Parts: sequence; structure tokens; C-alpha cells
Amino acid sequence: MKYCKKCLYPDTKPLLIFDDEGICDACKAPEKKEKIDWDSRRKDLATILEKYRSKDDTKYDCIIPVSGGKDSHFQVHTIVNEFGLKPLLVNFHPRDLIPLGRKNIENIKNIGVDCIEFTPNPHIYKKMEKFGLIELGDVNWPEHVGIFTVPFQIAVSYEVPLIIWGENPQMEYGGPGGGMVMDKEWLEKYGVFWFDKIKPTIMTENGINIKDLKAYNYPSDEELKRVGVTGIFLGQYIKYDIDKILETVEKIGFSRNPEAKEGTYTDWENLDTKFTGMHDYFKWIKYGYGRATDHASLDIRAGKITREEGLKLVKEFEGKIPEKYMQDFLDDMEITREEFYKIVDKFANKELFKTDEKGNMIRDKNGNIEKLAYDNN
Repeated sequence: MKYCKKCLYPDTKPLLIFDDEGICDACKAPEKKEKIDWDSRRKDLATILEKYRSKDDTKYDCIIPVSGGKDSHFQVHTIVNEFGLKPLLVNFHPRDLIPLGRKNIENIKNIGVDCIEFTPNPHIYKKMEKFGLIELGDVNWPEHVGIFTVPFQIAVSYEVPLIIWGENPQMEYGGPGGGMVMDKEWLEKYGVFWFDKIKPTIMTENGINIKDLKAYNYPSDEELKRVGVTGIFLGQYIKYDIDKILETVEKIGFSRNPEAKEGTYTDWENLDTKFTGMHDYFKWIKYGYGRATDHASLDIRAGKITREEGLKLVKEFEGKIPEKYMQDFLDDMEITREEFYKIVDKFANKELFKTDEKGNMIRDKNGNIEKLAYDNN
């Protein structure tokens, strides 16, 4: 396991690219951003928005997928208040939404927009969650699929071709796929279907009717072509700076978490659901890094902290079982804590963690496992 010499990303991070000097491409992104003519990009955005604006006001100007977070607030604020469009918001309603998530979704609506909250069949959703946990190591699997597929379906149904997403994850966190367009091809190459290597239709082999999986499938290529559906990343046209975005969205009512999210030291991301901490924990056991590494690496690149300070934060906050909703999680998934440990062992990269002479994971009294190394040294 090799770590970037500038930030704290390991080479186990999917799609990350290292140069010959041991620097990851996520660390090169800020330099690339500084060379971009953002005024020109903003004009390009204005041209695109004008092209897709409803000519007779009979349709919405664009679709904006929202979860309720800082990016959702920023997308809607920018498109409505700065560019004057009338978007239709689409929210894929997760089963484990918490009051803070509800509060932020309602706050977005109060910007002055229409919003469709798509609530999937909770019985199917739960079966997909459990399949995701046991077979993919991702309890949030149905949400990760639905937040992408449903906006495409709404775009086709309402005949609104332009979908506006937020940041480009490859541009902010490294990896290929940092282009200007986000479409079906992008998602299959770099999005949720690439990471899981499996599509929801697999659930038909687990007793679920294909009709019950409609929410998790894309429209056909013919439907997408008929409407001309395309997607863009707002972060390709407006320079994304987390501090400035937070300053903007808090002025319009975005609420942070009263406490830092489990697995990291920040209070501004993944605030809407119970089990995102579990997703982050499984990322840590699979790849040896989690949410604290993401945030510390961003702060290192921004010059807010040193690499040494970031490493201390990662060691302090990352890699612990998220206990706040743990019993809710076990009850919901109908598993015991011991069964949970077995699932963890199934997906853990044992080359990264301490094991006994029989190759079993070594756990402390709280069930936590320990990484072998946090840095190149």
C-alpha cells in the first residue's frame, strides 16, 4: 500500500492515478483549476442554460437531483437565484432519512422551486440494502443507484433534457472521467455501476419481480435520445471551493450537523441518513481509507492543515465502527453483531489489517480492527 506524498490518499483508492513522483492526480487538480478561465467557463454555462431553457414556459428548464446537502443547496441557489431558471428538483427518498435531512430538503424547496420526492417501495429497498450489505459490502447500494436512475427517468417523462449535477467527483477526488458531460456512459464507466460491477436486475434471481426494479433502471437509449437527455457538472463551470460554498448555502438556511459525522472530523457532509457512516466504514475496510482521509486530503490541498496534522486526524477519527445507529442497523438488517463481524471479515482487505497466526482479524474490546500502516513509513 503506497500513499500519496502530498495528501493521504492510498493507491488502493479506485481509479486514482499516481505519477512517477508518487503524487496522486487529486493533488494535481488544484493546479489545473488555477489554470482554468472560470469567467469564460461561466459564460459557457450561461450559453448552455439558455440553449435548454424552455422556449414557451410550458416545461421546466432543467432537472436538478438533490439529496439536501451543501451541493444540492448550491446547485439550486446558483441555477435559480443567479441564472434565473425554473428547475424541477428530484429527490430519491432514502429509507433511513433523519430529521436533519428532512429539514435541509424542506429548506431547499423554500428557495422557491417545485420538487418531486420519489419514495421507492420500502420492502424492495430493504431487500436491496441487505443484498448490498452481504454481497457488495454496501448497505447504501439502492440509494446510490436510485439517485442517478430516477432523475433520468423524470427527465424523460417530463421531457426536460438538461440534468444539472454538482461537483465532478473525479475533478475533486481524483481519477479519470473528469469530462464536461455526465450521462449514462459516464455512470457505467466511473459511477456506481463501475464500483459495484453489478446491476439491480440481479435481484430477479433473489425473488424480486422485474417490475419492482423499475426505479433502479435507466430509460432506454431510444427514450434518452428522443428527449435528448444530457447532464452537466456545475463544478466544471463554476470553481468549487468548499468554504465558499458553505458560506453561501448557510446564508440561505443550510444546516450543518450539530456534531462531527462518525468517521471524520467535519460537520458538513452526508448529514441526511443514518447509515452513511456504515458505508464509510466498509469503504475503510475494503480500501484502507475513509471519510476522514477524504476531508483531511482536501484540507491539505487547500493549505488549511499540514500533511502531519491530517495524518493525526485520520488516526483519531477513521476506522472505528459507527456506534451511534449501530443497534438500529443490526435490528433493521436482522443480523447480530457477530454476523456483522463476519460480513466485515468477508470484505476486509486482510493485507491492510492486523491478523492472528490463522489469518483472522484481530479485534479490540469494541470490535474494531487495526491497520498495519497509515503512511509510507
